[in-house]
Amino acid sequence: MSNKVWTTIVMREDNLKVFGLSFPNKFDYPEFYALEKNKQLTDEENIKWKQMNGDFLEMHKPYKAFKTIDPTIIPNVLYAHNVSKQIKFPSFCRTYDGDILINEECANLLKQFRLGDTAMYPLSFFDIDLNEPVNDKTYYLLNIAEWRHYLLPEFGSEKIRKKSYNNESYQVFGLYVDYYKDGAIAITEQAVNCNLDLWHDPALTSSIFVSDELKKALDEAGMGTDWLFYECQIIES
Repeated sequence: MSNKVWTTIVMREDNLKVFGLSFPNKFDYPEFYALEKNKQLTDEENIKWKQMNGDFLEMHKPYKAFKTIDPTIIPNVLYAHNVSKQIKFPSFCRTYDGDILINEECANLLKQFRLGDTAMYPLSFFDIDLNEPVNDKTYYLLNIAEWRHYLLPEFGSEKIRKKSYNNESYQVFGLYVDYYKDGAIAITEQAVNCNLDLWHDPALTSSIFVSDELKKALDEAGMGTDWLFYECQIIES
């Protein structure tokens, strides 16, 4: 069995995509976008924009906290802005709102691994500016909803900082994206035997961890570069 665990982060600038999502009967992205780009909103339109923005932020709280999202709040359409129909969609990227997106090839690979309650929700891809589908492919919102706590911040990078808040019963730490490198994140050796291949550690902001087996599979499929993995430092007890 491998003695390696890997981490990546969703808050990188190089994997940012200017996409938006619509949620049936909850949030209509084209309507929101039309209001947002209008520089001369009426009072009524401004109230509508603020309401929609507030609703969207509230809907996203569980997702951004790496929790299972409400089954009544599932997105169905991914919107782009005047993109090429030959777009090379990465196997792992995010929107400005922090939504993690993966392509169909990546979704099929992940389904072969131990995900627990982590789920993938299919999305059609639509160009909002051209008012037509980008292609007929299926993409996915990745809802990482499994927590495991293995972080040992005292053994990791000196740049790791304690946050002024807790995440439920966990003291939260953070490491700025530019300080990530191999060995910067230290975890207990129990992580090597985790019963999952993909999880979030509630003690580290925006954290995503994967098993060595999943990392190898992503690399072999040519997807590892999109995920930008860093090897964790394993601390023996």
